Amino acid sequence: MPSYVIIADHSPDICPSANARTRARAKEGLGPEALPKALADHGVSFVLEPMHLDPGHTTLAIVTAANIESVVRFANDTGLVQWNTVNVYPTTPIGELMANVDDTPAIFD
Repeated sequence: MPSYVIIADHSPDICPSANARTRARAKEGLGPEALPKALADHGVSFVLEPMHLDPGHTTLAIVTAANIESVVRFANDTGLVQWNTVNVYPTTPIGELMANVDDTPAIFD
């Protein structure tokens, strides 16, 4: 199943640790009761659970899902996109890239 990296970033004023409205929405969408359901509903599984990059306001997770649309729907339905700029990146194992590196013409000597 394909893997994706999710990077979510927000400003300090909207951080769930500082903003009561954001905190309530974060708990509603990503709390211990809600998160397992959201993962199951969208067919998303954690390879690396969400990790906060201390001391900033960025979170990183690695997930597997059937397609990128499932990951985006997960981010939308949990509310993650409501207080973060969320980027979802498809990934390719380095071994695969290196096995095919000669298929791309080099542009520099």
